Amino acid sequence: MRFLRQTLSVVGLTVVAGGLSAIAAIGDRHVSASPPTPKPTHLAQFGLPDVTPDLPDSLPLPELSDLLEEDPPLTTSLEDVRRETPLLDGENFGEPQSLASLERGARGGYIAPPGLYEAILQSYCLRAGTHAPGGGDGYAYAPLEGPRAGIITKILRESANYPEIPQRQIQVLLWGIIAQTRVSDMDEEIQSVARQLLSDEEIAEINGGALGLIPDEVRRELFANLPSQVRQILDAKAEIRERLSEANATYEELENIAVLTGAVSRGEGSREIPEGRWSLHPDGYFVRYFPSGYRRTRMEALVPRPATVVRDDRDRIAAIDYGDGYRLETDYDDEIGAIPVAGEPEMNIYYFSAVRLVSPEGTIEVRDRGWTFVGTPTTGEARFSQGFDGTIAATKNVAQVAQRRRIDTQEAIERYQDAKAKADKAQTTLERLDEPTRDEAEEILDRDHYKDGVEAVAENDPEAKGEWLGEHFQRAQQAWAYAICKVSNLGTSATCGEPDPDPDPDPDPEPDPNPDPDPDPDPPGTPVNPGGDGAIPGNTNRQRLGISGRLS
Repeated sequence: MRFLRQTLSVVGLTVVAGGLSAIAAIGDRHVSASPPTPKPTHLAQFGLPDVTPDLPDSLPLPELSDLLEEDPPLTTSLEDVRRETPLLDGENFGEPQSLASLERGARGGYIAPPGLYEAILQSYCLRAGTHAPGGGDGYAYAPLEGPRAGIITKILRESANYPEIPQRQIQVLLWGIIAQTRVSDMDEEIQSVARQLLSDEEIAEINGGALGLIPDEVRRELFANLPSQVRQILDAKAEIRERLSEANATYEELENIAVLTGAVSRGEGSREIPEGRWSLHPDGYFVRYFPSGYRRTRMEALVPRPATVVRDDRDRIAAIDYGDGYRLETDYDDEIGAIPVAGEPEMNIYYFSAVRLVSPEGTIEVRDRGWTFVGTPTTGEARFSQGFDGTIAATKNVAQVAQRRRIDTQEAIERYQDAKAKADKAQTTLERLDEPTRDEAEEILDRDHYKDGVEAVAENDPEAKGEWLGEHFQRAQQAWAYAICKVSNLGTSATCGEPDPDPDPDPDPEPDPNPDPDPDPDPPGTPVNPGGDGAIPGNTNRQRLGISGRLS
């Protein structure tokens, strides 16, 4: 619990001394708890040993060091948000398909071919004493971390297999675990939920990390001089433990403690995460979150499309092959050749002599139209003269060709500004890698230049425009996301939209007596399983959310 640990140096010795004095004054007092849990009948009838340890009737009061120095059950924080992808900000990936319409694999994930998907899922508050989502604060992906992260992840995933359990009861169980409450101290209804979702060993683990109840007067003295954000969270956990030990506690009472309402300022350590920010999920797809309160979150998942880039002898992109019968191809007008971009020593412009949109139905070709940047903007000081006439004529003495292939200055400025913005974001992405290189950034930017150039050609040709908007645009966008994924996963074994491997392949398979003469070229898809993921706000005063696999 990094933030709480950091507060120790802020609080000062007087607070610690005061808290310990308060505890010392109480002596060895214990707070009463529920009677010991009887041996489960489902074990006794088979003569099996009870794995649940004998619990004392009461737990000792926690000391200030218990609350501040030790890791809480869940430690995930904004510092764990490390897979943001600013390069995808503002990009259009078309209309999302329903994730729920896809088949589910043996391990629970939806098997998704390349494309954009959405699902409205049940989500849960995983940080009591903070404000609900809202106010324009964006959320990003982070894995759940901490001593009870595995248990909480299991609850979020397993909930999809128990649709009969009300969401409220699962939320109460999660609040209890986060507040370090014994399962045996919770209402019988919640204990039943725990027994359905968790094993006896996991319930025993939760009980082993429980804390005692803190009387109000002791809590006030212990927490009096703590920073307000720390005090707010510790107070909420203590109150939840107290309410859960009462048989008549209502969901509304717990919610009022855990979920704060009204306006909220930015908490310590906050940073900007725009709404709709994509994050790269470790399973090889991109994900983003749009919460509606804390109980319901719309999740979008973008599965990238693996693609092969073909380059010519001048290292320019000559084709992008998607492996399914679709392909972009270009030829360059080498009679004109490279046109330097004034003010950007590492950038050139090349004219296309032909652009071909290839599909299983045929090929559409557009000749002598369009251009692309090649290279990386570094200075931000590019200058574009009207039409580039003088530059071309002086370079290749082809003024007649230049007149025919005039470049619109405003279009060049806009595409350059977009390229510079993406170059800055690419650099941010590379800075997170252990061994960043210029080659990876140039690969991303070249693909984006190329995609923009081909799109501009298609937009100005009625026949090509229909084909481009029909299929090629989405493939080009998904393939660009694939390039970003590959760079972000540099040096790891993580996948990027590749098919799900067989978890138990047959080492000696029998030959198929009736092979398919025309196999489907499309990959079976990437497993997308949102259950158990964390959605973390840029504002540390807002709720940390757990995303379940259960549709809302």
